[in-house]
Parts: sequence; structure tokens; C-alpha cells
Amino acid sequence: MNADSVSSSDDLKVSYKKYTKRKIAFVSICVAVAIISVGFSVSVGGRNIEFFQVYSTIFDHIFGTSPSPGTVEWMDDYIVWNIRVPRAVFAAVAGAGLAVAGAVMQSVMKNPLADPYTTGISSGACFGVAVAMVLGLTALGSAGQYGIVLNAFIFAMIPMVLIVVMAPLSSKSPATLILAGVAISYLFNALNTLLLVSTDAEKLAEVYRWQIGSFRDITWDSIPIMFAITVIGLVVILLLSKQLNLMALGDKHAKSMGLDVNTLRVVCLVIMSLMVASVIAYAGIIGFVGLISPHIVRMIIDADNKFVIPAAAAFGAAFLMVADIVSRVLSDINTVPVGVVISFIGAPIFLYLIITQKRSIW
Repeated sequence: MNADSVSSSDDLKVSYKKYTKRKIAFVSICVAVAIISVGFSVSVGGRNIEFFQVYSTIFDHIFGTSPSPGTVEWMDDYIVWNIRVPRAVFAAVAGAGLAVAGAVMQSVMKNPLADPYTTGISSGACFGVAVAMVLGLTALGSAGQYGIVLNAFIFAMIPMVLIVVMAPLSSKSPATLILAGVAISYLFNALNTLLLVSTDAEKLAEVYRWQIGSFRDITWDSIPIMFAITVIGLVVILLLSKQLNLMALGDKHAKSMGLDVNTLRVVCLVIMSLMVASVIAYAGIIGFVGLISPHIVRMIIDADNKFVIPAAAAFGAAFLMVADIVSRVLSDINTVPVGVVISFIGAPIFLYLIITQKRSIW
């Protein structure tokens, strides 16, 4: 081996190390922003609590320091731990789950315009909620909060089941699956509209409030199932990141390297659907997080899914946390659901990304 080839190899190693450090630094910054955003989110509300006091109150509660009932400290502890922290935790986990689902959807479909709702998940969930609220029919037999949540989850998964059943009968190509998702979305939208036009204004308003996405009713009980599904899904997707990179080469090249592309695509869609359904079942439809978070991440650290997946999770958590903070601030003037805020923030960002997109990242 001559000196030139050795020098070239050393330069390549140095460049790769810098490349890797840049990715790790970006993920670390996003995680830090998400953690800091928790403090700001919890401090904002009808009763303002100082930023550092928020963390002090959280740590005191975790380590068992209980203030005397009726004191100012006791009131702060109740507000922070029982009302604001669940909402902040849910926003962070939901943002991570939606962003990862968006990254997976765009990877397996090889389409930068794909988002977690492309398969019709949101339309199915909306119909499930309408069935619970308008007809009073749920899997639990009652139209209470848990019945509505379960209905939303079950009906959100129906479009995914239909696509999985239809996949062996079709070419399983990304375009076919996207078109199937669009068709199923229109079907559920039609059923949803049929129910809503025949109900009264009060129930119509209830369904509408759920559809626009809100963290208003989030409690600690809303977190365990969603958290477990999101974490397990994230771990599985990370383990499949190398296979997703192979899929990016194209189905023919991936198959020539021994990858079962069709099975991988279906598995990823099922995992993604579970993650998204667990979020929208509790909070309604939160748009743009799964669409633009992976875009921004790929623009900064390129398309290696081994780094895109964790980076998208961290960025999505921070992004939705910031939107929730804006929602809290605006809600002091007028009630503004986080779904509306995220649309106002996400739409101009997405338009900018469309105009300046780098095709090379795909």
C-alpha cells in the first residue's frame, strides 16, 4: 500500500469521525432543548411558577418531600405534578413518536411528502370517536373517556389492517400502498361525515374539538400505554435502521442484497401505525410533526436512518413541546388547542422546505 492510499484512508476516517460527531451533537442539542422546554411548559399557566422552581418541585416530589397541605408549596406541587407535568411528558413522547413514525413512513414509501396519517389512520380514528360520541357505541360498552380512547385506537388500526391484508394481493409497491391509504381515508371520511351531519350541535362540537388535537384532558392515566408503545416501537425501528438504509437504495438493489423488502415495509407500517394510533387516541390529530421533523433532520445530518431515527425523535419532542408552550401562552387570551398552533408553525416551515428542499437527501 503506497503513501497516497494510506493518507487518503486517514483523511476518510477523520472526515467520518467529524461527520458522526456532528450528528451526535445535533441529537444532543435536540434532547437538551426538549428537557429545557419541559421546564418552560410547566412554568406557564394560570399560576406562573419560576423556571428553576419547576425542577425543584419535581425533584422534591420524586424523592418524597411532601409540603404541608394548604401551603403555597403544596399548591405548586399539586399544579406541577398532577396537571402540568403529565401534559409536558405526553407532548414530548407524542412528538418523538410522531416524528419517528414520519421518518419511517417517508423511508419505506420513499416519498418526502408521506406522513404518519397517509395510511388513513387519522380518518379511522375520527370515525371511531364519532361512533362513540354520536351513537354511544364503544368497545367497552359505554361512551366514557376510556371508551372513546379505545374506539379511536381500534378504528385507527382498521386502515392499517386493511392495507396489510391487501398487500399480498397487490404489488406492495410504495405507490400502491399510498393510494390504498388515500382510498381508505376517503371511505372513513365519508362515513364520519354521514354521522356528523345527522347529530346535534353539541355532539358535533365535541367531535370537532377532538379532531383538531388538544392536550387539555391529558392526565397521568393517558401516558403509560402510549409511552410503552412509543418506546418499544422506537427501539424496534432503531434495530431495523440498517435495513431501512438498504431499502433506500431501491427495492431491486435491496433484494439483491438479501433483504425481504415487502415484509420489512409491512412490519414498519404496522409498528408506525401502533405508535401513531396510541397518540391520536388520547390527543386527537396532531399534524405536521411527523411531516416536517424528518425533513429538517435530513437536511442537517443527511439520510442515514441510524442517526435520522433518534434525531427525529429528539427534534419531534422539542418541536411539539415548543408548540405546546405557545398554546399555553395563547390560551391565557383565548383557548387555542395545540393542533392549531402546530399547524400555524408547521405550514410555513413546510412551504419553505418544499422551496429549498435538497433532493440529494433522498
